[in-house]
Amino acid sequence: MRSHEERVAETKRRIAKIEREKRRRRNTITMASAVAACLALLIGASLAMPGIAASIQTGDYSGFETAASMYGGGAALGYIVIGLLAFLLGVCMTVLCFRLRQMNREDGQDRESEEIHGAD
Repeated sequence: MRSHEERVAETKRRIAKIEREKRRRRNTITMASAVAACLALLIGASLAMPGIAASIQTGDYSGFETAASMYGGGAALGYIVIGLLAFLLGVCMTVLCFRLRQMNREDGQDRESEEIHGAD
């Protein structure tokens, strides 16, 4: 027969385990939706890029003998679009990596607390 303290400790351990499983499930759903959003963004951008590139008109650069001549005549739109897409991809990857690191830390803390408290 268990003592009152043992029953309370076992109940707290079960509650903590259920909370960890809920948090892990919520984090998994969040990560899956973030990955899906990143993929949708990349696929949408890659499908839209040929149309954007076709609409860009090249200008006559004969009058511009400088390094900045690539921005004359409407070609700047392509560079702006590529820059924005690269920035968005970098932001998405940073957020995903941060979330993965945070989930790994939480898993490590959960394992440590399970070892301390003798959880399954």
